[in-house]
Amino acid sequence: MVTSEHMIVIVGAVAALVLQLFLAPYIALFGIVPNFLIAFAMAIAIIRSSSYGCVMPFVLGLAFDFTSGAPLGAMALSLMVASVVASSCFTRFNNDSLFMALAFMAFGAIMAEVLYGVIIIATGYQASLSGAFLFRMLPCFLYDFALSLVLYLILRRIAKPSGVVRTELTQLR
Repeated sequence: MVTSEHMIVIVGAVAALVLQLFLAPYIALFGIVPNFLIAFAMAIAIIRSSSYGCVMPFVLGLAFDFTSGAPLGAMALSLMVASVVASSCFTRFNNDSLFMALAFMAFGAIMAEVLYGVIIIATGYQASLSGAFLFRMLPCFLYDFALSLVLYLILRRIAKPSGVVRTELTQLR
């Protein structure tokens, strides 16, 4: 059953895909293209960490793979693993402060970029791992994290699960 909460996530995912396809190439800085899909997946993984699944990031990653010409499944696997790990860690840590949300979003975004880079290099892209990390993965991570921060601040007001009352107090035990 599709609820209004699910519709917000679905509409957001479609908007992230459209932004990735039509806007991201035009806002590249020094050849570094932002990834709206990673930013959206990380923001939703933290906001809806208790009810997060692996289907949405996999489908978004697969759509990216089809449109980018990358090996099929590279971004799908990277995005799915990174978002599920970030969501699980955030849930298990049981501390819903803004700092922890940002820390786990950063962790997930760098994990997605590094995993994607390793898969691309393993499938035949001619680059050294250190060069790819310094000149591709790290700058992309910074761009993706900045986008995920903005999306997180917007989406936490409209996409949180119903019945969840978040206080800005930590739950540290």
